[in-house]
Amino acid sequence: MVEHNANTALIALAQTVAMIARRTLLGVSLLGWPGAVARAGDVIEEARTTLAGIEVPDLRARLLATVKLGGMPVAVLAFAADVADGVRDLFAVVAGGRVVALEVLAWHGTNGERLSTQVSAVSDRLRLRLQRMASAPRGLGYRREQWTDYLGWQGAAPMADAPVRPVLAGTWQAALAAQRAEMRAVLTVGPRGVTPALIAACPPPVLAV
Repeated sequence: MVEHNANTALIALAQTVAMIARRTLLGVSLLGWPGAVARAGDVIEEARTTLAGIEVPDLRARLLATVKLGGMPVAVLAFAADVADGVRDLFAVVAGGRVVALEVLAWHGTNGERLSTQVSAVSDRLRLRLQRMASAPRGLGYRREQWTDYLGWQGAAPMADAPVRPVLAGTWQAALAAQRAEMRAVLTVGPRGVTPALIAACPPPVLAV
């Protein structure tokens, strides 16, 4: 019985050492060597793939939707863009081989923050609807917000905010709108792929008080 217990303990120890080794090697491969340290906000780069004619990160890459906006076929692509302090999916709107919008689709922060987005086309065929829910720990409870953003079709130019009513100051919707305006400036060059630099320019959502 003692010998059996000892063998079981040795097997468990070997499995633990192997798991730690795998995680260490994974960390080295993702973050570089030597002396690499993942910092909050650092984007963890992944292998790449091609969807709808443009390159995107391969991890969790998928086609969310194909729609027509302004009479032009548009693809909505989703993919992983994880950072050291959270798991994040982005979505890119691609028209004519160019990225005309880049937004956060989902966010799970290590501090308990959450954001989810449902993307759909509006019946006027000129806008995308982003239905959003967000939450973040506040004291002993949670702060929660729910809202809808609209992105308006701008032809070859990046898509722009098209709100149906004024956005209230101090809300998470307002914070994301400010980030969207900065991202729109980056997209004016008409990128033909979702590069690491483009992803780095799209920060995690600001879910502050």
